[in-house]
Amino acid sequence: MHRLLFPVLSTLAVVGCSSTAPTPVPTPTPDPPKISCPAPQTIQLTSGASIAVTYASPTVVNGKAPVTVSCTPLSGSAFAIGQTTVSCTATDALQRTDPCSFAITVVAPPALTVTRFVAFGDSITAGEDGTDGGPPTGGLCQPVVTSTAQLRPSVILPDAQTYPGQLEQKLTARYATQSPTMLNRGCPGESVTGPTTLMRFDLLLAMRQQDVVLIMEGSNDLDGTAQDDPSTQIGVIGSTAAGLRQMVEDARQFGYRPLLAMIPPMNPAGSRGGGAGLVTMLNDRIKQIGAAEQVPIVDVYAAFNGNLALLGADGLHPNANGYTVIANAFLDGIKGALDVKTVPTALSFRRR
Repeated sequence: MHRLLFPVLSTLAVVGCSSTAPTPVPTPTPDPPKISCPAPQTIQLTSGASIAVTYASPTVVNGKAPVTVSCTPLSGSAFAIGQTTVSCTATDALQRTDPCSFAITVVAPPALTVTRFVAFGDSITAGEDGTDGGPPTGGLCQPVVTSTAQLRPSVILPDAQTYPGQLEQKLTARYATQSPTMLNRGCPGESVTGPTTLMRFDLLLAMRQQDVVLIMEGSNDLDGTAQDDPSTQIGVIGSTAAGLRQMVEDARQFGYRPLLAMIPPMNPAGSRGGGAGLVTMLNDRIKQIGAAEQVPIVDVYAAFNGNLALLGADGLHPNANGYTVIANAFLDGIKGALDVKTVPTALSFRRR
C-alpha cells in the first residue's frame, strides 16, 4: 500500500506547482489633445503703423507626450494696424492635432478731425484760484476790455495748472501724431450778459485762427443774484442762457465747432459762492441749448461729483485739482465729438 501511494502524491505535487504567464493588460491610448487659445487682444497705438505683440501660449490637455504647439504669426511678431488672426495647433506623438485661433486687433493712433482750440470764458477759464491778491489780469481780456471788474486783484495760476493749459497737455499726449494747440481767452470778471462780451467773442472768432471754441461762462452772472427773488432769478437765468445760445450760433456762422460746458458748482460758504443755488438751474438750460442746437455738452458740474474741496477759498473758483477735473471733462467731450471715427472690425475668435 505504501509503495502505491507515494507515486500518486508525487504526481499531484508536480501538477499543483505548474503555472502559465499572465496576459499583459493593454495600456490605454490617451485622449486626443485639446487646445485652448488665449483671449483676443486689442492694442492702441500711440504712433506708427505696427507694433510687436507678445501673447500668452495656448493651454493643452490630453494627448500622447510629447505634445507640441505651434502658432502663426509667432508671439513677438510685428502686427500691423487692423485685425490679424493667430492660428495655433497642438500635435501629439500620435500625430493627432487640434486647432484654435484668436484675434489680435491693432488700432491706429487716435486722431482729431481738427486740432486748433480756443477756450473762451471768465476767470475760471483764465485760471484764477480764488485767492485775493496778486497782479491785475486785464491783459487776458484782449482784444476787448470788458469791464473794470477784471482789474480786481486776483491770483492766476501758472498756465500749466489752468484747465486750458492742462487740456493742451492731455491733447498733446493723446494725439501724439498731430500737435494740437490751445489758446486761453478767459477774462476775469466777465459775465455772459456783459455789454461787450459778445463783441469780444465775435472778434476772437473773426480772426479765424482756431477750429474749435470751448465755451464755459455764466458763473459771474449768478454771483450776487438775489436768492429770495424768483422773478429776478428767472430773468438772470433766461438772459444768461440766451447769451450762451447766441455764442453757439455765432461760432457756427464763423465756421467753428462749438463745445458748450456746464458751469462748475459753487460753495455757498465761500465769499463768492452766493449763486450756488442757481447753478443747477442754469446748467439745466445749458443742457437744453445743447439739445436744441445739437452741440456737444461738457458736463463739468457732474465731473465735480459734489466735491466742494475742488474749489478755492472763495467758493467760486476751482483750485489746481479742480482745474484738472475740468480739463478731463473737456478731454472726454473732445474725444466723443472730434475723434476720427474708425470702422470697428468684428473679432474672429473661436475655440475648438
